[in-house]
Amino acid sequence: MRVNLSDEFKTKYHGLLGDRSEKLFAAIETNSQSAFRLNPLKNDYKNVQYSLEQPIEYSKVGYFGDIDGNSIDHLSGYVYSQEPSAMYVAEVVDPQADEKVLDLCAAPGSKTTYLASIMDSQGLLVSNEINNKRARILSSNVERMGIKNAVVINNSPKDLEDGFEGYFDRILVDAPCSGEGMFRKDPEAVQYWSLEYVEQCANRQKHILDSAFKLLKDGGTLVYSTCTFAPEENEENISEFVERHPEMEIVPIKKYPGMEDGRPQWGHNNQDLTKALRMFPDQFNGEGHFICKMIKTGSASSAKVRTFKNQPTKVEMSYLDKFVKQNLTNNSLSEIFKVKDDLYQAATFDTRFKKLHVLRNGLKLGELKKNRFEPSISWMLALKPDDLNSVCELTDDQFAKYLHGESVMVDQDFSNKWIGLSYQGKLFSWGRYSNKQIKNVYPKGLRK
Repeated sequence: MRVNLSDEFKTKYHGLLGDRSEKLFAAIETNSQSAFRLNPLKNDYKNVQYSLEQPIEYSKVGYFGDIDGNSIDHLSGYVYSQEPSAMYVAEVVDPQADEKVLDLCAAPGSKTTYLASIMDSQGLLVSNEINNKRARILSSNVERMGIKNAVVINNSPKDLEDGFEGYFDRILVDAPCSGEGMFRKDPEAVQYWSLEYVEQCANRQKHILDSAFKLLKDGGTLVYSTCTFAPEENEENISEFVERHPEMEIVPIKKYPGMEDGRPQWGHNNQDLTKALRMFPDQFNGEGHFICKMIKTGSASSAKVRTFKNQPTKVEMSYLDKFVKQNLTNNSLSEIFKVKDDLYQAATFDTRFKKLHVLRNGLKLGELKKNRFEPSISWMLALKPDDLNSVCELTDDQFAKYLHGESVMVDQDFSNKWIGLSYQGKLFSWGRYSNKQIKNVYPKGLRK
C-alpha cells in the first residue's frame, strides 16, 4: 500500500518524534488491522460465523478479523465492524445502566452502539450528530443493533446548552478531527490534510468541549477522543480546556501493551496529561488514537425531569394491543407514544427533547394504518425468538430470495399472520404469512 504523505506532514512529525518518525511513516504504509465486536443485546450473541480465536485484550466483546457486510450476522446486528483502537473508547467511558449518557458527535454509530451494549438497554443514551445525512446513518445503525434506550438527535452541540445544562452523567466527545491516525485506513484523508486544516479542527473542538462542560453534571465524567496524532487537537486542546474550566480533573486510564502516555511537552507541560493515552500504529495493533478521561468536580445532583406524552388514542392502542396478543409471548408494553402515524416505545418523555430535532426516540414499534397496526423492522431487531409466537427458519435459497424482495413458499402452517423470520438462528425481519406463503415486508432500502 502506498500513502503519499506530504512533506509538511513529515517535517512536522520528524520535529515532534525525531528518529521515531520514520517508524511511524513506515507503519502508515502497512495495511490497517480489521476487527469487529459482538452485540450482547442479541440472543445467543456469540453464535456467529466468524472466528473468536483472536480476542482484543481491552474490549469485552472485540475480536480481530474481517466481516462481510452482507452476512446474516451483520444484517441482524450480531456484529459491528470497528477499528480496534476505537473500541477502547467506550470501555473508558464505562457507562452505567441507570445513567444519562451523551455521545455528542456520534455518527456513524460505532461508539454509540458500543455504549448501548454496555448499558444493556437501560438508562438513557442520547446520540447526537450535527450533519443530517450522517445522523440518518447513525439512526440506521442504532436500529440494526436492536437498541431500545437511545434518542438519536440531529443538532449542534450549542443547541443542547439551552435546557440540558448539568443534565448528563457521562459525555463522550469523539471529536471530528484531521484524521491523521486513519491515513492508512482512509488514504483519501491524506488529500485534504494541511496544517491549516489541523488548526480549523482544533478550533472547532474547543467549542464542542466547552458545550460538553456545560452539559455535564457535577461529579460527571467526560471522555475526549480523536483519531489524529496532532498535539493541537489533543494535549494542547485538553490543557487549554482544563485551564478554562479548573473544575475538570484529568484522571488515569488503564493502559494495555502498546498504549502510551499522553505527552505533557505537547500540551503546555501539564503533567496530568501523562494520565491520557495515545495509540501509534508503529507500537500498537490499531490506528492512531488519543483518549483523555476527566471528572467534573463537585457533588452529583439529578436534573429534574419534566415529562410529556403524545399518547395514541384508545382505539389506536387497541390495534397495537391486538397485534401484541396475537403475535408475541410477552404482552407487557409501556411508555408508548405517537409521532404522526408511528408508534414508539419511548426512551424518554423529557420535555427538553421537544426543542431538538429528534430522529428516533427509543424503539420504533411500527405504523398505524387503516384499522390496523403494522410492525417495523426496528422492533424485530430488538426481539428474541422466545418473544414471538411463531418463528420461521429460512433455508439458504429462501433467505436469498427474501433479501432480494421476493415472497417465499414454506411447508409449515402458522396460525398467526405476522411471524418472525430467522436465518442461521438469527431474527432479521418480519414476514406476513398466508396459505404457506410468506409475503415480503423487508424494507426496500435494505434489499440486496
